[in-house]
Amino acid sequence: MKSGCLTPPNPALVLPPADNSRRDGARFRVHFIAQLACLLGAAALWPQLSQPYPLLAWWLGTAGIQLMLATQPLRWRIPRATADDTALRGYLASAGTLLAGAAWGALALLGPYESSPHAQLTLFLILGGVVVGGAGVLAGSRGTYAVFTFSTLLPLFIQTLASPPPALPLAGLWLGVLALLAVTINDLLNSRLQAAPGHGGDAWRQHQTMLDHASEAIVLSHGNRVLRSNQRFAELIHDGPGNIAGRRLAAWLADCSEWRRHARAAADAFLRGQAYRESVRLRRGDGSVFWADIAAQAVNPGLAPLQVVWVVSDISERVGATARQQLASAQLHDLLGHSADWYWQTDTQHRLTRITRHGADDNHLADSIGRHWWHFHRADGVPAGQAATLRAFESRHGFRNLLLEVPDGERQPRWLNICGVPRVNEDGAFIGHHGVALDVTEQVRGNERVRQLAYHDALTGLPNRRLLTDRLHQAIARARRQHTQVGVILVDLNDFKGANEFDGQAAGDRQLLDTASRLRTCVRACDTVARLDDNDFVILLAELERPADAEQVANKVLAALDRPFGDEAPYTLLGTHIGITIFPHDADGADGLLELADARALQARRQGGPRIAYG
Repeated sequence: MKSGCLTPPNPALVLPPADNSRRDGARFRVHFIAQLACLLGAAALWPQLSQPYPLLAWWLGTAGIQLMLATQPLRWRIPRATADDTALRGYLASAGTLLAGAAWGALALLGPYESSPHAQLTLFLILGGVVVGGAGVLAGSRGTYAVFTFSTLLPLFIQTLASPPPALPLAGLWLGVLALLAVTINDLLNSRLQAAPGHGGDAWRQHQTMLDHASEAIVLSHGNRVLRSNQRFAELIHDGPGNIAGRRLAAWLADCSEWRRHARAAADAFLRGQAYRESVRLRRGDGSVFWADIAAQAVNPGLAPLQVVWVVSDISERVGATARQQLASAQLHDLLGHSADWYWQTDTQHRLTRITRHGADDNHLADSIGRHWWHFHRADGVPAGQAATLRAFESRHGFRNLLLEVPDGERQPRWLNICGVPRVNEDGAFIGHHGVALDVTEQVRGNERVRQLAYHDALTGLPNRRLLTDRLHQAIARARRQHTQVGVILVDLNDFKGANEFDGQAAGDRQLLDTASRLRTCVRACDTVARLDDNDFVILLAELERPADAEQVANKVLAALDRPFGDEAPYTLLGTHIGITIFPHDADGADGLLELADARALQARRQGGPRIAYG
């Protein structure tokens, strides 16, 4: 690789795909033998069972499963890969073997075990023969055979433990010995298969020789673990070749949490038939960190678990040259420090390569090197980036006044205003953006406080008339679309001004705060409690099922306010008068509902005592 460009893996280093026609033919032969074994097993057990029809159903079901596996092998497709995507693919690929083993294991649950000692012996011979025969059929995979053996013998093993056969009380122990013997046979056959000339052993040695003579660091992974690597990769990470095989790929990432993102992106690229290319930070065996370009190509994307060839190139010199160039422009950055809080640069992929803080030592954003501006996340996991930010960078033009919310450790998030222009090299080619970022947190929070004062009551913090009217309009529009109802409850506190003059301004404020608190306890989270003026409160029931529900809420309000305020000498009790209106029965607009509710509250006041007035 030169000039920092990634090249796809050398085709000579990629293992040749298996012959599909030969593999399909072998699979059909295996399933034909399995069908024959099912038929012979059913025929052997048929005369020994008093109720043989479950055995017939078992044979039909097993034959169907075998036919399905023979004609369409299970191929699992995962649209969005998880952190250990390749390992998950391997687990799902064993589903066919697990299903076949479970079908054989179900034979022990159909009655032969309880029928007679002769039927028990036949059952042991059938399942034992299946397990031993599978050791040869599945010699190419130890893990797959272990799954098959476990699912085949588990039901019979549980039965022998729960009800040992009188003729063979240690049947469970003998089953365990049989399973151990079968696994040992499978292991020996697997070892001989791998070492057999022309069946992979010589090919592996040939490919390993080619890998070791390559100038680039190359790794072959199986699932999410290393299967083979060349000498150049061992030199690159400062580790011995014997310590690499079998390790997880994530072990060499400087930040192991980044494995999830890389695994997902690589799996998506392989599903599209493309190579995966990325620049990452890797960690050597001695703990040092360096930048590397990686290029990955799946050997055969249709098989699982995936085998992937990774080509790794050390780009530390290139990154170092960029750093030296940045150091040469330090004077310009000092000048920028008088007009901005940060100076930043990105590469051609819009990843941050430099963030310099001006005028302070706090530079927590420097930990975000290698990320995008639109990839920042708050502590609650909500993406803080904006689609406009992505479009601004991808246009490769200058931009200004992009507002972003970025995390700030355990403190409240900061708001940054970023501006940027494109960077070009001596040939005029685009090499990224650079620009400045200004901390506008206080301005944004000040605007939020102004909005709070504009739409909320200064004393109680409740929505004021402006915000109530806006929410009422929205509730009415939603009720029209959904053919539902909206309730408005106006609460008038009678003689409040006189009580305020008698008890004092501070006492009156406490009464208002206490009233607001009590009203909140009477409504649901989707309802709104607002203050209109000194002695009028309004409750908006935005999702009203029945008009009677509004009257029920009004009764709760009367009960809540019919108590003295405070724990000291009781204040003068305020008369509470309530008017209720319902949309669309009483009015078809926000103003009409509020005016009618006020008129009904006045009507309740004229009638005397705490009272509710409604249509």
